[in-house]
Amino acid sequence: MATDELTGYRIRPAREEDLSAIMELAVELVVESRSPYRPEVPNDRIREFRRRNFEQIHGVFTMSEGGLFVAVDDQGAVIGHILLLGGQTDSVTEIQQAWVYDVSVRRDWWGRGVGRKLMETGERFAQELGIQYVGLGVTAANRRAVGFYEELGYQVERVQMVKKLQPEGEPD
Repeated sequence: MATDELTGYRIRPAREEDLSAIMELAVELVVESRSPYRPEVPNDRIREFRRRNFEQIHGVFTMSEGGLFVAVDDQGAVIGHILLLGGQTDSVTEIQQAWVYDVSVRRDWWGRGVGRKLMETGERFAQELGIQYVGLGVTAANRRAVGFYEELGYQVERVQMVKKLQPEGEPD
């Protein structure tokens, strides 16, 4: 697949040799999704958790409903990725859906359509699996990402809420 001369990148299925670049990008960008309601957690700890969370990513290659795609530049360097899984079950309706677990694009490529093309690729993958719905989670404080998904037609279906409890004996 040739690189699109107008965009300077192309989207393709990920390969084993892409995994370290995918992990590093996911680890670097996870702080964009940090919640302002958990300020006591330092960025280093968030990144380390993300690294551990991504250690099993190679398993996606053995899953028929696993979609892992990368955007690569003219030199073949990974500039973005999407990880989604089909065959997920909605917790209320029991309808099968695909779930986007991660979309990351290098900051120097933001605003150039990479995320949009990755999402379109993921949605096409889900359609090929016969899936009608794609879900995802996004931190409400990440206004840039929320706006991006809204532009793509995603709608708020559920709201996750959090409250920090005070240890017993401490004033509110």
